Amino acid sequence: MSDLVTLVPAEGTSIAEMMGIPQDSKPKSQSTLASLGVLNDAIMGTVEVNGKKVKTEIVPSTAFKLRISEDETVYSDGVTIRTFAVRQRWTKWNDEEGNFIKSTMATNLKVDLKDNKGGFNCNRPSGFFEDFHSLPPDMQQRIRSVKRTQVILGEVQMDSPVDAGGNTLSEYEGKWVSFVYEIKSNQSIKSINKIYGSLINKQGETGTIKFTQKLKGVEEIAKSGKPYAVFEASVGDSFGMDQGDSVKLTDFSEWIIRANKYVEDEWDKNNVDSFSSDDSELVSSMINVEDYD
Repeated sequence: MSDLVTLVPAEGTSIAEMMGIPQDSKPKSQSTLASLGVLNDAIMGTVEVNGKKVKTEIVPSTAFKLRISEDETVYSDGVTIRTFAVRQRWTKWNDEEGNFIKSTMATNLKVDLKDNKGGFNCNRPSGFFEDFHSLPPDMQQRIRSVKRTQVILGEVQMDSPVDAGGNTLSEYEGKWVSFVYEIKSNQSIKSINKIYGSLINKQGETGTIKFTQKLKGVEEIAKSGKPYAVFEASVGDSFGMDQGDSVKLTDFSEWIIRANKYVEDEWDKNNVDSFSSDDSELVSSMINVEDYD
């Protein structure tokens, strides 16, 4: 079993900061949270055939990518995972800054969630819209631009690990790596949640730890005709639980708390000047109230 401890690059936090445990200096690949996802765009390369160089697909678009660090990414046609925690959040792509606006994480999306730009739900209107198509076009676009995102934290094993050139990475064969996966595809979410439900019903609340889940990338075609990749999930093998699993579960829970605190701190920063003069006077009067017997 791998002792690799991970964190999310987007938040810029570390397990060491969360736990306060001194650690020996290690390369960044040993202290960064591995980010799992589907590749979507194939990696192309050239091979020599009968003395001629031919352009070909080296890593398919349906492969998974595991970003270990800025300098290291591992690819695989399929992956095997053990799921320790699942949360929900809203995300929205920010064109101006080239990154995602993210809300805090929760067990469901039934409540308004603060986001790191000082708003709620990444500016998505609250509530359920029974007749979506009756809404004004700008409101429809506003809702579509914000994605329900399921966050999975656990351990992953790359079934056939290769680098961007298609070369086998033997050091990752059979190796478990802690990861986070932010899933935005509704099809993928439905597939993995069906497996979670089955495992929990049959094996109890720790079923997703005791049994592995197999993820396999598949290609779908959008209405525009453009292909895109999602994954299909299935139940893997019985894995059991070891003595370190309770510690790992605590680590993942602490990571969620820390990541949420980051978003909440950003929300506070964006709202520090949002009080009106009347609000300030009210707060001041509340602070200066004298206590009478």
